[in-house]
Amino acid sequence: MQPRQLLAAALLLAGLNAPAHAMDLKAEKATAHCGASPPVAQPVPAAAHKHLPGSQVVSGQRNVALAWLGSATLRYPHGALGSREHAGSLHALVRTQDGLMELAYVLPLHRVFEDRIPRLVDLDADGRDEILLVESDAVQGSALVVLQVRVHPTPALVELARGPYTGSTFRWLNPVGVADFDGDGRLDVASVTTPHIGGVLTLHHLRPPRLEPYATAMDVSNHRMGQIEQQLAAVVHLPGLRPTILVPDMSLRSMHALRWESPGQWRELGDLHPLPARLQRLTPLPGGACAWLDDGSWWRLALVR
Repeated sequence: MQPRQLLAAALLLAGLNAPAHAMDLKAEKATAHCGASPPVAQPVPAAAHKHLPGSQVVSGQRNVALAWLGSATLRYPHGALGSREHAGSLHALVRTQDGLMELAYVLPLHRVFEDRIPRLVDLDADGRDEILLVESDAVQGSALVVLQVRVHPTPALVELARGPYTGSTFRWLNPVGVADFDGDGRLDVASVTTPHIGGVLTLHHLRPPRLEPYATAMDVSNHRMGQIEQQLAAVVHLPGLRPTILVPDMSLRSMHALRWESPGQWRELGDLHPLPARLQRLTPLPGGACAWLDDGSWWRLALVR
């Protein structure tokens, strides 16, 4: 039985029947970027001129003005992101009562940030930024880590929470996004563990000092081995409904539309027929996402009632 058939059988056994407000996932050929304005590369601020090559310098509107990865190192030679060079430190330009202050979080020699995007998000709803990253350990593999700015007794970047490790060297995971996936009013974190060798979509609750997994789904991937692009999944928000995750299967040719619903089960809202080529990037759009494929074509994916 093929992986997609196994997933369909598992969903059926779990009792995931179509909801009364039935929805489907539709795809239609689109123009470049699905008609949206393409992203424009921003100049790197002077403060972050030593950022990790190929990584993003991220700006924020709350207490963190800028965040970037630094201290390029080859001490963890895994090429999942196209280079064996990773970051040994995280840096943040933080807004304080006395003005801007640069803080650094330096990893020990057996760990790196195996990531290219410091994600700023107020996970605990305190009005201040947390920073979500993938950290990799020389023995235990990768884990999600959430850092925050401690104010007292002295300003510093400190760890708020950490998810489970993947279990061994060079076993990686890739974040999907952040949303209130279970409807409890608090933000959760979604990621895909081992997206290259049997991807597992995992939802996590923030329970400091832990990110605690509470839901998983098989046969997904949100990354291509050796590529720097990390955005191959999207979180879709529709009025009155819990967030839906659009994520390809392991072949990167077909899309799942998955929503976590009460009393604690996945619902497959629509399973798209294979796309004409493998997915290169998935950009969120209102009600869906814009898919860019290997053959150069663009497709608009939409959840419709």
